[in-house]
Amino acid sequence: MRQLVQNRDSGEVELVEVPAPVCGPRQVLVRTLASAVSAGTERHMMKLGRQSMLRTALERPDLVERVVSKFQREGLAATVRAVREKTGGTVALGYSSCGRVVEAGVEIDDLRPGDLVACAGQDFACHAELVALPRTLVARVPEGVEAEQAAFATLGAIALEGVRLSRAALGETVAVVGLGLLGQLTVQLLAAAGCRVVAIDLDPARVDLSRESGATLALTNDQVPDADPASVLGVPHGADAVLITADSSSAEPVELAARLARERGRVVAVGLIKTELPRHEFFRKELEFVVSRSTGPGRYDPVFETEGRDYPYAYVRWTQTRNLEAFLDLVDRGRLRLAHLISHRFPFAQAPAAYDLLLSDAPRMGIVFHYPETAPAVERRLTLVSAPAAVPAGAAWIGLGLIGAGSFARTVLLPALDGYPQARRLAVACSSGVRAHDAARKFGFEAASTSSQELLGLDGLDAVVIATPHSSHGPLVVEALAAGRHVFVEKPLCIRPEELDAIVEAHQRAGRILMAGFNRRFSPFAREARERLAARSGPASFLYRVNAGPLPADHWLARPAEGGRIVGEVCHFVDLVSYLAGSPPTQVFASGAPDRDVQIQLSLADGSSAVIHYVTTNRARLSKERLEIFAPDLAIELDDFLRAVFHDRGRRTTRRYTRQDKGHRAELAAFLDAVRSGGPSPTDLDSLVLTTRATFAALRSLGAGQPCAFST
Repeated sequence: MRQLVQNRDSGEVELVEVPAPVCGPRQVLVRTLASAVSAGTERHMMKLGRQSMLRTALERPDLVERVVSKFQREGLAATVRAVREKTGGTVALGYSSCGRVVEAGVEIDDLRPGDLVACAGQDFACHAELVALPRTLVARVPEGVEAEQAAFATLGAIALEGVRLSRAALGETVAVVGLGLLGQLTVQLLAAAGCRVVAIDLDPARVDLSRESGATLALTNDQVPDADPASVLGVPHGADAVLITADSSSAEPVELAARLARERGRVVAVGLIKTELPRHEFFRKELEFVVSRSTGPGRYDPVFETEGRDYPYAYVRWTQTRNLEAFLDLVDRGRLRLAHLISHRFPFAQAPAAYDLLLSDAPRMGIVFHYPETAPAVERRLTLVSAPAAVPAGAAWIGLGLIGAGSFARTVLLPALDGYPQARRLAVACSSGVRAHDAARKFGFEAASTSSQELLGLDGLDAVVIATPHSSHGPLVVEALAAGRHVFVEKPLCIRPEELDAIVEAHQRAGRILMAGFNRRFSPFAREARERLAARSGPASFLYRVNAGPLPADHWLARPAEGGRIVGEVCHFVDLVSYLAGSPPTQVFASGAPDRDVQIQLSLADGSSAVIHYVTTNRARLSKERLEIFAPDLAIELDDFLRAVFHDRGRRTTRRYTRQDKGHRAELAAFLDAVRSGGPSPTDLDSLVLTTRATFAALRSLGAGQPCAFST
């Protein structure tokens, strides 16, 4: 299928062939009939994609600080890869469309193939021939509404949410500053609500169009006097509310809104504007200011948008979904008109031309893409290279696949494969066809897919690397082993005890190599430390401080469904301690809270002990990991895998590593070497299982307030 993307390396917009998305159990697969261009948002993305790194740095000094910090920890090569990952590659465009349902997930019972639906959401309702969306980002289109009109539903929901936040009431005077598509829709919604609407814009043509949209009074900016702006509004005290729907890099729209509003009035920012408030005016009038968050409650909530779980109707009346439905209902009843707002229509095959228009000074308003009537084939694997990569003569090669192409895979795992020519890179699979296509093309894979089943069934596939979100690790490991593939899965091995049991059983049946991404044991430090500890004459004590820091609220690992940070990250430190000691953990006692700072005490089988202090609430710029080890006649210090000091029988040895090497390259090489040679796994299954059980036991201990023992 075809999808519209922006190449962030060149800034150009292009149509690319990508594999079709898979319909999940709480999703619907939709064949797009029409999609609308959001001029403000997508024009901003175009400019962002085409500006230089220096310009980006000047606008985002916080990102520069993070880049410098990463350079100090991990060196130039890793930093360059991370920056290129964030600023390069391809990005999907579009977030408002309409089409017919092709397939409904097994948990969807109110939509059927053939139903006409409006689709919403960045990375979901893209400009693409086929899209897969959660049920919460889809609204049924009434019979009287055409697909072209319904394609504007997301933009309509954004305007509607702004109106709701303004609390505009019947008979109030409301000003709308900025009369692009979003502003014109806002004018119509306010007029439909019985408000007296004052429409303001720099462009006289847009001002004229707002009269057709229902504005009571329409003005250009220069018709609003600085001294007494309320004098032209027709009301003595000023506007009850002002909605800013402009797209501006200056603070002028906010300043104008403050002058227009009455005392104790409301100002709502809907468009992309600079939110530097003129304090004197806001203070003098005691104005209320709020930034509208797009389409309504549910936006940016992964439980709502990704998992497709709705909010209770009685408690959250107007969610994203219900705002979409309300907008479509108003169109169906003739309260909103869209025909006069559509300035350009393009066949989807000519979609890139619309972005040339978007970046020009040519007049425009609503832009719509129309898609072919013929349904595209639902192909979930796209072959990019017809001939396999060359393999050195006489070398044994293996067929390799990758499931998951997120940031970690692209910046750490895939670069670690460089210099390993014996791995024939067969295919990349991930839920996003654009991301799969981009990763396959960038890292030399022969095919891209959106289906893990499709990948696991490929001829010639020997091994698979799994780098998906944690909740999918357990099921994918079992599926891959059942398909007869050797498996490398990023940590954790799984997130539930029953999944671990299933993995052990599947591994016994398959007889294939299984490794988890406990990379620290493969670091240069770990190899030397284990050798020195092996000669000790008694138990060892480990003090491991991990300054993990807080996660952003919208980070995927913060979702409860992903298992949490103890299972997802503390497993690293449990594994390293048991590896260095050469002894498995047998008991754990944890105190603290799962989502905050946690102290975990481990007892090992040989009498050694460890304390892991995992800190998530501190933002101090300390090193992330500090490990101290004490044993008879031996002490070891490790500072963030950059410096290690060995105090061994009275002799001090310092190791300064040229870059932060946590063992990623070495662990992947060990896995691939074992697959090629048919040798044993570099890590035995029992150690993987015990590390994983230790994290499960830590969660039980937190709940029970007492130590928990465990075994394989």
